[in-house]
Amino acid sequence: MRPLLPIDRIERHAAHHPMDHSVHFNFNSASFAPREGRLHLGDDDVILEQKVANLLHAFCRRPGQVLTKTWLMEEIWPGRVVNEDSLSVAVSKLRRVLGDRAAAPKYIRTVTGTGYIWLPETRRVVVTPEHLSSTAGSGTKRWLSSGLVGVGLLVAGVGGWWISRDRAPAPETPPIEAPDAEVGRLLEEAGERLDSEQPEILRQAIAEFREALEQDPDSAKAYLGIAEAKLELSARNGHLDIELYADETHALLDRVIELDPDNARAWLRKAELHWLADWDFQAAEHAYLRAIELDPNDPTNYLPYSEFLLTLGEFERSEEMLQQLREADPAAYRYLNMSFVYTMRGELERALAETRRLMNSESESDSYRKMLHRLALLLGDEELAFEQFIALMREKDIAEKQIAEYTELYRQSGLRALFSRLLEDRVESNIGHYQPPMAWARYAVVAERHDEAFRWLNQAVDERQPQVLLVNVDPHYLPLRNDPRFAELLDRLPQRAGDSKSSD
Repeated sequence: MRPLLPIDRIERHAAHHPMDHSVHFNFNSASFAPREGRLHLGDDDVILEQKVANLLHAFCRRPGQVLTKTWLMEEIWPGRVVNEDSLSVAVSKLRRVLGDRAAAPKYIRTVTGTGYIWLPETRRVVVTPEHLSSTAGSGTKRWLSSGLVGVGLLVAGVGGWWISRDRAPAPETPPIEAPDAEVGRLLEEAGERLDSEQPEILRQAIAEFREALEQDPDSAKAYLGIAEAKLELSARNGHLDIELYADETHALLDRVIELDPDNARAWLRKAELHWLADWDFQAAEHAYLRAIELDPNDPTNYLPYSEFLLTLGEFERSEEMLQQLREADPAAYRYLNMSFVYTMRGELERALAETRRLMNSESESDSYRKMLHRLALLLGDEELAFEQFIALMREKDIAEKQIAEYTELYRQSGLRALFSRLLEDRVESNIGHYQPPMAWARYAVVAERHDEAFRWLNQAVDERQPQVLLVNVDPHYLPLRNDPRFAELLDRLPQRAGDSKSSD
């Protein structure tokens, strides 16, 4: 397989899982790689829809056991209220992929009124990186990001890339090829917990990684796991508190690189810290390029780098990288990054078409809804913007009584009045506009309350909220650009943010 993007070309331009082992599950003539969501079945190599992959992962970990519907729903949709119909749909999709029939099951047997049993004898195998590189086919991976196939900083305000929600019950079969069975078990279970969005599970992962370090003080995997868990905890808060973790996480990653200088994942995380915590763009770019050089076939190295390039205002480089990623691996068309390239470049209709393509054909994601809402605002389509905004409110569990009040206000007075009310209410939830103070700045722009917009933007700089780095490239802030205070704001940001300090 050729590299996704030639490293020498990147260097000329520039002048999910941290473990070294990946778990596969083998059953019948099939092999399932949960980290990539990839099922190799006979001659077919299938990338599964996320919820279907999570369902298969749950089955593979508990073969021959009656798995209740409640347990499966908690595994696949943690922290969300879903009905049994959603589970039935996921089971039906998995059966279709496997060629299974409920009436004569070879894989999934229904236990009426209770749940399901996974029938095949299933073997859990730890695969080394060397083996992975020789069997991975196109090298397709899902971008690690809180279930989100797309962008971290730009959409969610959560600059991280994690997918599976698995809470990792104890494995039925001990992993093979581990240097020490107990340490290997701790590392594997802790590594799987990194996929969680729940802080208590991430803290449990940290405790397990530390326990592994007590038994193996030179475990690069354990140091890297602690660093990733700390960053994921920060990501749950929109990285507003990333400075609290920065010194410790830098030290952990430096230790990983000391033990394993060619660890691409450690370099990728260093890049994230340099970008979001240190605001050191030169060091961030160096670390991104090093990660790509070490693992040129991994899209999880390219996608965050494309975001980083947008922060610098280097739209053409970002687009070129995404186009070459798509040419090397057509599965990359499912990422939302190209919509942001078009948006930041002012090509709003292209961005809208790209976003609708994803919404109409990919698994549902609030990232697409956030993007559509923002584009509708920029295009002046108030009804579409409002429709998506209300849906986002419901996803954030805003009270229906409050939503009804906002709806009535919009119907009477329009979006400007609605966003003015949101600003006055000091809504804390991330309803498609990051978290405060950036959210309040964005509300103020729509409400045409520019004094308050500058107040909250400057507070975002004071608090080093990472999303403020986008103000010179995001067209949301165009109404502010002719105000002298905008140039003053840019003077407070790193030199390369938006590629220019001018407001031209």
